[in-house]
Amino acid sequence: MVMKGYDPHTHGGQYLEDLSTAYWVSDSLFTALEMNLFETIDGFGTQGATLSELSRSMLCDANALDRYLDLLVSLGLLGQYQKSYYNSLLTKKYLLKNSPLYQGDSILWRKNLTEDWDTLKASLKAGGRVNFLPEEISETEMDARRENYIKAMDNVAKLKATDCTGFFNDLSGEILDVGTGSGAMALAFLKKFPGTAATLLDIEQILPHTQKMVNQTPFKDRVHYHSCNILDPQWGLDKKYKLIILSNIVHAYAEAENELVLKTAADHLADDGVLLIHDFFTEHFPVKAQLTDVNMMLNTYNGKVFSGAWVINELKRNQLATTSLIPLETDTALIFAAKSSRALDHLAITPLQKLIYPIKALGFDDVLEISPESVIVSEFPKNKCRFGCRSYDQKHCEANDMSLEETTKLLSGYKKAFLLKGEPPTGDFQKKLLEAEKLAFINGYHKAFVFFAGPCSICSKCDPEIPCENTKNRRPSMEGAGIDVFETVRNNGEVLETLSTRDAIVKYYGLLLLE
Repeated sequence: MVMKGYDPHTHGGQYLEDLSTAYWVSDSLFTALEMNLFETIDGFGTQGATLSELSRSMLCDANALDRYLDLLVSLGLLGQYQKSYYNSLLTKKYLLKNSPLYQGDSILWRKNLTEDWDTLKASLKAGGRVNFLPEEISETEMDARRENYIKAMDNVAKLKATDCTGFFNDLSGEILDVGTGSGAMALAFLKKFPGTAATLLDIEQILPHTQKMVNQTPFKDRVHYHSCNILDPQWGLDKKYKLIILSNIVHAYAEAENELVLKTAADHLADDGVLLIHDFFTEHFPVKAQLTDVNMMLNTYNGKVFSGAWVINELKRNQLATTSLIPLETDTALIFAAKSSRALDHLAITPLQKLIYPIKALGFDDVLEISPESVIVSEFPKNKCRFGCRSYDQKHCEANDMSLEETTKLLSGYKKAFLLKGEPPTGDFQKKLLEAEKLAFINGYHKAFVFFAGPCSICSKCDPEIPCENTKNRRPSMEGAGIDVFETVRNNGEVLETLSTRDAIVKYYGLLLLE
């Protein structure tokens, strides 16, 4: 929950408590990995391991270990049946070394960063990084650090690579993976598309580690290696590529370097090629994006996390057509670019994925994809409007009124919808809802229809003596149409509470139906 940021309709004191004790959770995970706990349990087979067996194997005090194991059970990392502990499905998938999606190297690399985060106060005063590797570090030590880093980034890349390949229905030809690291991203494309070959580009100190990892795969004969600095002019290449990958590259540099990198990538893109940019962006998982940005300040020369809007604008400056920011289920997102929009039309991007961030950019706090079946229609909201609202039976409320039958019938004609989250003033929020409806319409949703939050407040003045002259922008409210906003919002994982004080923060939700 901490990574989602503060929700003013939850307990603020508890949120601060969770922030201040977040390291308790991470230290619990670090310790289990460092002590090889999950591997030890796995070694006992399907029956699991008892407390006494684990305390003997791990040379731990039984009473202390008992309390720690209970903690791991509560975190969902272990399960317990009678007297035996076993690895949960989550642990088996991500925390056992023989798992294809093992994340242990990445997690323990995060622990190594705690020393840098301890310098946050000093870095704020100095204006940047203050913690550097000692000058006397040997090349052997440095190479070991590189290997650990590559393993960590390989864990992360494997977690995201399949999601990235899923946007391609077909691909053949040459792939260029820039700043390749372990090569995991390119290897995922080689696995899915037999008619491809890849050039893996990175600095000379990294590529030996890359080659070592690639040689363990069946794709080594379809891989070439190219050593250069990503900031070198034209990267020492004279070929054009069907796919160029920039995965977690943008946040490693500042504006000037990224302008150069994106221009060079555009120069090497085939006429029918696609540039894939995978990274953190400030619009997507904002808390994690901002944490990553500060992490870059503490750990790099000038790395920073950019908005998707900045990257898209820079791509357009290089005469490239682009998609909008395309969200992944995880904390990163994608932008695709090409010399022609026709190349982007072949990507497997759903219309909803294309809409989420353009709509959010209108000024909404969040855009939630929901099923219309999750919308709750009942008598209660209409009765509350009739007997509990001072706007009832006023002219600006008439536009909000739909019978329960009309509302239910309308909802049954839709299979997709967005909940649009925002805040007062009411009129401004409703105007954004109309903009969202228009944006959906021009992007192919000809039946796009929005429900307001609250009585119609579009016009600055509403003369009750004359008929409405702005019927084009009238829409029903969720409440006036019989939609229970509280239950609908809660049905979709949001927290919405009644206001207990005058200064409590108000949340608004609008409903955009799409078909």
